[in-house]
Amino acid sequence: MKFKPSLAAEEFIESVHQRIGARNKAVLGRSALFLALGEGVPSNFKSPEGQGKDLDDETVIGDELREVVRAALNHRAGQTLEEEAYRRQFRLHFEYGCQRLQSIWEESGRDQTRFVGALLKLCGDELGGAGKAGGDAATSKPRAVVENAVKLKLLVDAEEWTINQAGGNGLLVISGQPGSGKSQLALDLLAQVARQGVRFIFFDLKGELEAAGDDAVKAANRQKFFDLTGADYVRLIDSRLPVNPLYAGKTAPETANIASRVASLVRSFGPQMGPNQEDAIRQAYAQLSQPDFAGLVAALQSSGSTGVAVSVLSKIVDLGIFADAKEAQPFEDWLRRPVVIDFKPLDNDTRALAVAFILNYFIERLNRNLSVRNDVQPLQMVLFVDEAHNILPKDGKARLLEKLAREGRSWGFPLWLASQDADKFMSASVDFAELAAAGLHFSPQTLSAKEQKQILGGVAARQLEKGEAALRRAGYKLQLGEARQFWRDGGR
Repeated sequence: MKFKPSLAAEEFIESVHQRIGARNKAVLGRSALFLALGEGVPSNFKSPEGQGKDLDDETVIGDELREVVRAALNHRAGQTLEEEAYRRQFRLHFEYGCQRLQSIWEESGRDQTRFVGALLKLCGDELGGAGKAGGDAATSKPRAVVENAVKLKLLVDAEEWTINQAGGNGLLVISGQPGSGKSQLALDLLAQVARQGVRFIFFDLKGELEAAGDDAVKAANRQKFFDLTGADYVRLIDSRLPVNPLYAGKTAPETANIASRVASLVRSFGPQMGPNQEDAIRQAYAQLSQPDFAGLVAALQSSGSTGVAVSVLSKIVDLGIFADAKEAQPFEDWLRRPVVIDFKPLDNDTRALAVAFILNYFIERLNRNLSVRNDVQPLQMVLFVDEAHNILPKDGKARLLEKLAREGRSWGFPLWLASQDADKFMSASVDFAELAAAGLHFSPQTLSAKEQKQILGGVAARQLEKGEAALRRAGYKLQLGEARQFWRDGGR
């Protein structure tokens, strides 16, 4: 199998292999590949353009290691890779490994002894396995599909909740005023699923996991979370998401159908957008052979479209939120490990639209039922949307989450939602609080007795202390007690 490395990788290997005493250039290239296989490639890594001389995989790894490397790449991908996907993943890991080696080389002051010592230290730590975030011996490596029962502690003294028991929907809702303990519960639950090998994607709409600055306590808590979960962190505007949520169909009619859904989605979130602008988006999209946001904006502008439609989509392009069609990673590659997406830098409208595009992408890509085995619904991953009230109020916006709430469990993709106000879970089309298999509410005092009966399934018998919550579970009586907190419990 031939592949074309980047000029940077080629020049690094050429200039360094003799200086570190490598027998030949293949030794350094093999080291780069194996380093990347051990650490994993961050989801936001972009493979540089291949402008170097053609290489054969046998030159890098030798014929005797080919099946080992293929097995390792299949393991990283969570699936058996076809030849083209294998070629892409081989090159991706090779390029990332070369960049990591070059970084270690520079950090070692370009000193052979220090460089080799740094690599030996990595080997002694078994190469982490959780990327830049580190690792934790008590945390299972993320798996493509988890087929055993996954149990969570919600309240300190409550019976564990099996999130993937057959027949349930896995939907969890959490509400609570600022400072009530809602966010610390959210982090603890994500750490709990990570310890059991379940991947997650966390939509951090208010910057709960942003860099802590001078707050030493918050910084330590943040680092602890990433060390325990091995999650990648993407802060929008500072970094772009390595995926493109726009796609073409296999036929022209299928693409036209996708174009209609995308246009309707933009209109749902575009302020003051009318049917004519929706139709303009639909027509422009249907013309694209490889749809992405830059191409869609260009097609709209070439057709003479102006106004809200162009403005809304141009903002997505200008802020660099998504990768373009040529650079985008395959969906499955992006979600090999847990991911935290920090949406805080975006304004409310752009944030909501970006979330909607990702949700729509999930629904299109994940709608494959996983068969129940031994009364357990296999899990692919958990989607947790913080500050969900920002995308729940209007009917058109809620439908994406409603589809995931109702059908995600059968796809192995349960949905969790958090909001400051419990009554926000009651949208025009669905009552998420009633639909949920479990609900934790920190601030029932903000609800009337009638609202408590509707949302909590009963009335809280006493005033709750800080850190306490009311737990509603299907088939159980309302329970009050101390909620789990990440700063204290650490997902254990």
